[in-house]
Amino acid sequence: MAAVPEAGLEAISQKYACLTLTVNSRDLYQDEPSQDHTTHVHVRDRNGDQIARVHWLADQVSGRFTGRVELAPL
Repeated sequence: MAAVPEAGLEAISQKYACLTLTVNSRDLYQDEPSQDHTTHVHVRDRNGDQIARVHWLADQVSGRFTGRVELAPL
């Protein structure tokens, strides 16, 4: 992922970064129906240092970080 100097974010490897969009669902497995859509941000975050990046990304699309952090093996 690219650096965002104005937000104090350095570039990170894209090897473990991607986005997933779920339509009419809150979760990746579509177990939680909703009337809108959710974008899931996947990053390797060993020390909690990518939460700022998630907030920045949500701000770019007038969204919000729900506070749900889930760990998954890559």
